[in-house]
Amino acid sequence: MLSNVNALLIAWAVSLIIVVGGVLTLEASYEPAPATEAVAEALTTASNTPAPNDTTSYTDTPVEQPLDQLNETDALSSDEVRGLPAPGEQVTPARRLPIQRLNREIPAVALPELLEQSPQGLLPKISEDGRKPYDVYAASAPITDIPARIALMVTDLGLKSRITQNAVAELPSDIGLAFSPYSRDLNNWGERARRDGHEVFLSIPMEPVNYPQNDPGSLTLLTSHSQRESTNILKQSLGRMTGYVGILNHMGSRFTAASDSLRPILDEVNRRGLMFVDSRTTPYSRAATMARAIGLPVALNNGYIDSDLSSELIAEELKKLEQRAQTQGAAMGMARPYPVSISAIKVWVATLEERGFVLVPVTSIANRQAIPR
Repeated sequence: MLSNVNALLIAWAVSLIIVVGGVLTLEASYEPAPATEAVAEALTTASNTPAPNDTTSYTDTPVEQPLDQLNETDALSSDEVRGLPAPGEQVTPARRLPIQRLNREIPAVALPELLEQSPQGLLPKISEDGRKPYDVYAASAPITDIPARIALMVTDLGLKSRITQNAVAELPSDIGLAFSPYSRDLNNWGERARRDGHEVFLSIPMEPVNYPQNDPGSLTLLTSHSQRESTNILKQSLGRMTGYVGILNHMGSRFTAASDSLRPILDEVNRRGLMFVDSRTTPYSRAATMARAIGLPVALNNGYIDSDLSSELIAEELKKLEQRAQTQGAAMGMARPYPVSISAIKVWVATLEERGFVLVPVTSIANRQAIPR
């Protein structure tokens, strides 16, 4: 008679044989459903074909956010889904409508109806039909849905022929060019710049805090001058050139902080239909606030990009302009015509739009910037 232990072992072995036999029978009888030809073709195409280059025109496609910036609560409509990248395609910044640039040319030669004969030379004025130099000599703003706009101006031009020629020829046309009143052949330089699409500005020397140790020259506006003296000296500078859209202060850390001295200068600039660019050589400048108060178009320098002459540091300063434009909508920087500055600007501009920014003429950001308090 079998023991209880042997009986249990025999029962377990019989059960195992039954289970294994059932599984083997099921596997032998199972045949998976075949894939359809369409599915097979799609799978083959997806695995063997690289993502094509994106040549789609987005003229009629809605603006999209970058995929990595979508919030969890953002819902994509069917129109938005059409613009999503193909599998394996690298995600790029937001695809936007193409930037449209108007072909309106800036008059190369200054228009007689916008000039006034004076003892100081030909001065800018508002024409009889109300046209202002600020409007006539301004470059066309690009038509774009990109909200972050950046303007650049290169200053101290005209003093050295080779450096000036390089800046006019090499810099993108949206960059404003500011000329020194101490330069020779200014009208010729201005005409060359406008033919290449640049807005032209005139630098006005103003008193710095460490004057006369740091002397901007014989055309400097001083806080010690009377209103009449200041206006006459300003006209001497204004008469050195024609065809510019506005002026900016060269130095002037003391003068632009002195409201009483600055007021008649801004009034004269406004009366002549120009704009004013505050170089912000001091955080105490009153120029932008006072200009806004009298309806004078004004732009502000948010920083010199080449205070340190290295391409890496210039790139860092340009990045700061991008950050400001992203948070405030508009930013402006200034640079000198150093070869390293021009090279760095060209490299930066080449990929600017891909990163969601647009370079615009200086006049395009007039009255668009926040005034520091």
